[in-house]
Amino acid sequence: MSKIFDSKKNYEETKKECGYVSRKDTTQDDYNRIGFMSGLEVHQQLKTKEKLFCNCPAGIYQKSNDYNAEVIRHMRPTLSELGGYDGTALMEYKTRKEIVYRLKHETACTYEIDDTPPFKIDREALGIALEISLLSKLNIVGEVHITRKQYLDGSIPTGFQRTAILGVEGEIELKNKKVRLIQLSIEEDACREVSDIGHRRIYMTDRLGMPLIETVTYPDMANPDEVMEAANYIRFLNRSTGKVRTGIGAGREDVNVSCKGGSRVEIKGVSHNKWIPELTHNECFRQWSLLKLRDKLLNNIENTIQWKIVSKELNYKEFNFIYQPLKDASQNGSKIIAVSLPEFKSVLSHFTQPNKCFANE
Repeated sequence: MSKIFDSKKNYEETKKECGYVSRKDTTQDDYNRIGFMSGLEVHQQLKTKEKLFCNCPAGIYQKSNDYNAEVIRHMRPTLSELGGYDGTALMEYKTRKEIVYRLKHETACTYEIDDTPPFKIDREALGIALEISLLSKLNIVGEVHITRKQYLDGSIPTGFQRTAILGVEGEIELKNKKVRLIQLSIEEDACREVSDIGHRRIYMTDRLGMPLIETVTYPDMANPDEVMEAANYIRFLNRSTGKVRTGIGAGREDVNVSCKGGSRVEIKGVSHNKWIPELTHNECFRQWSLLKLRDKLLNNIENTIQWKIVSKELNYKEFNFIYQPLKDASQNGSKIIAVSLPEFKSVLSHFTQPNKCFANE
């Protein structure tokens, strides 16, 4: 008779195998061992009177129920210049989301809903962005070209964000090292999300089009503390001008993290710098543990090409035991499906990050 598999014991054993160390006990040698690498994309709203590409006032917010009209749009994929469809656009299209934009005449015009071409770029915003570029020791570009960056979640009615690179190849100086900057761009902010329930997503357009800058670093940070230090430095640099907005949502970071042999993972919209060390620490070890799990699966499964998942629909009435969740599901008309995962006995309880296993991923 086979022994009962202990998932909790397996969780702790795989945690040791991965070499996980808690944040407070981790040394630089631990981060070197797993190849910690991180970079930043720091977004900062600029304190201007008007939005970036129209004359609507910037920095005025309404409550979610304070609006004059609603516009409904649907995401549809279009052919690219190369004659193909973007995979992400197709995925969003298949969700059949109904995108609702709530408009207030005080903070939005026909530009926000893509019924008017953009007006001239706001000179005040451009001046502030160039000032911060110079403070960041960036090389200012000879010409400013407005380009498009795809936005496929519906937060911008056009489906793209207008953005322009102002400076390239700069640097900031931290306590123990210099961090290289890739570029600084000026761009328009997206809508504020009100709700995303079922097939209906609702946005407020008061923030849409507000000018912000994006400072992008190289992945030069070798531990979580350096990532937070770099984020704090860039925030201080921006705020030292007295020409940027402050408060929740005015400054946001996208944090890129990877480990040795892993892929870059982007943690979007981190609004508090104090969260960065714990987030980057856990994400790097998560990737490391998943790579260890991959190696284990490749070792256990002899023929990965023939390996497949088998599923079967079950009838609850044929069970010789009572399990309330399954009973409720059967009475509600839901299907009960058993899934066979060959060689996955110790996989689902494999450690990935604190209080999480592979089954949670």
